[in-house]
Amino acid sequence: MNQLTPSSTLRVKLSFASSGIAQGVVSNGVSYFLLIYYSQVLGLDPALAGLAMMISLFVDAVSDPLVGSWSDRMRHKWGRRHPFLFASVIPSAACYYLLWVPPDLDQTGLFVYLLCLTVALRLSLSIHAVPFNALLPEITADYEARTRLMSYSYSGAWFMGTVLAVLMYAYWLADAPDSVPGSGVLRVSGYIDAGFVSAVVALVCLVIAALGTFPNRQLAATMPRETVSLGMVFRQSLKTLNDRNFLAMVVSGLASALAAGTATALWAYIQPYFWGFDSEQTSALLAAQLLSAIAAFAVTPRVTAGREKRDVLIGVSAMSILVGSGPVVLALMGWFPAVGSLGLFYTMVVMGVIQVMLIVMTSTLTASMIADIVESRALQTERREEGLLFSVISFVNKAASGAGVWAGGLILAFIAFPVDTVSAAVPSATVTKLGWLYGPTLAVFYVISIVALMSYTLNRAQHESNVNNLAQIT
Repeated sequence: MNQLTPSSTLRVKLSFASSGIAQGVVSNGVSYFLLIYYSQVLGLDPALAGLAMMISLFVDAVSDPLVGSWSDRMRHKWGRRHPFLFASVIPSAACYYLLWVPPDLDQTGLFVYLLCLTVALRLSLSIHAVPFNALLPEITADYEARTRLMSYSYSGAWFMGTVLAVLMYAYWLADAPDSVPGSGVLRVSGYIDAGFVSAVVALVCLVIAALGTFPNRQLAATMPRETVSLGMVFRQSLKTLNDRNFLAMVVSGLASALAAGTATALWAYIQPYFWGFDSEQTSALLAAQLLSAIAAFAVTPRVTAGREKRDVLIGVSAMSILVGSGPVVLALMGWFPAVGSLGLFYTMVVMGVIQVMLIVMTSTLTASMIADIVESRALQTERREEGLLFSVISFVNKAASGAGVWAGGLILAFIAFPVDTVSAAVPSATVTKLGWLYGPTLAVFYVISIVALMSYTLNRAQHESNVNNLAQIT
């Protein structure tokens, strides 16, 4: 196993941050803006747009275990993971840009275009994400160092993703002078320009992530030579669920990803239509959330130092309920600052900063806990399954996120949300229905996630024992 040395620490940290930035830029663009772009701007039926995004996530999710198992068995002069990392660079950037420049098509054609490009994009990015995350337990076995490295990745993802989102509302989708508040979100050219800049950022960061971790590559495969087939991977993936700790993380991830998928798909609707924020206010909200990634980066290592990761994650998840769905429910009950008031705006600034900080912390802790399961599984199976374990949890998260995005589209269709309109034209009854379907749904998903985490028992002492026992065997 390659371990971090003083000379390699900075390089590896930069690589993890770059990987996170690339994934964050692409994921934020797809999650927050793609649904509203295709449904509100291009005129694709919201249910069809949500369906295309959900199908692409399911296809991508199925491919993740294949990529993970293949990289576990890879024997190449570039190592087990890096052939995939280098292969993902150009397709990921190209597919992301093409998503924002569709030709003039009818409903069926636009649906097919969206489906094909999102599938291609997610497959390309998975070829990077799964092998790269599998590098974590290979690079360091330290219980807390793993959390610190993933903090670089997820904090970088949210920081740069937020920077570009701020620019979306402050520049690319800013309201024109004397226009109806919120009308800037209908500007096609803004989405295209943002797509190009984001694609370039992703390309550069993917290159840095691959090159920066290249010296830490593991040349020898720890899995037997055998043909990687969907059936074989499916059987091995099911076997991982026999591990109680891993099953707990799978169920927890499933529930939290459902919440995240629904929330991100509807975020661009909640801000202007439910809270009544114009593009300038939304941009300010996002700008404030730049503090979230910084706060998470600073707080996570301190909160987890000397504590069990599971206990910290349960606490973080409980707080997510309060700041995620709490404000919406309170507003519906009339116990929150009124729409249009400065009190509401400043309250939501604070809530938004805390909510995103908790999301970053949740992602960081989850990845670190999955890495700890690697050694536990290795003692049981006598082989390291980094790629397989990270791909299974990725499969669950993406499938659930896809269902969440689809749920967002169904919610919009169910309440007959107007197409090609602005916030001032949306009936108040429709906005109320949106809130009642949004807030409580998220709370239920978060509760399920917390309950699942109660079954995770792998602690610091057990992890250190596992690492020592493996060292004696090898």
